[in-house]
Amino acid sequence: MRKPDPKVDLIGQIPTFRDASPSELKRLAAAADIITVKAGEWLCRADRRAFEAYLVVDGMVDVVAGETVLASLGRGELVGELGVIDHGPRSADVVARTDVTGLVIVAPVLWPLLDASPSLRAALLQQLADRIRKADRRLASAS
Repeated sequence: MRKPDPKVDLIGQIPTFRDASPSELKRLAAAADIITVKAGEWLCRADRRAFEAYLVVDGMVDVVAGETVLASLGRGELVGELGVIDHGPRSADVVARTDVTGLVIVAPVLWPLLDASPSLRAALLQQLADRIRKADRRLASAS
């Protein structure tokens, strides 16, 4: 009988990973640490180097540039991944709108995890595509 892993069970309940295999869920769980962030606390600060990415498990975060909320993200969404991907500084602040439970994945682990996990890679690409489309719609409606 397998011993239950609370992180695997937690990740398995997120719709983003409904197509993940049990081995992919285990790899993600092994690579991530559970964190809790109180409402109003920062996860990421703009213009700082990205050492990790976050997966929102429960709660909401706001992506903020200056005084403007660019996006509100929730369950199953990755944040902070752009700086990890391109090794550039963070492009925005990320602040917890509500109390947040999340998973943190450090940069040196994220790339091998993406290589080994087609479902995580697909989830990341889908979320990036969705964000670009939303930004395009905002730009089009502003002109």
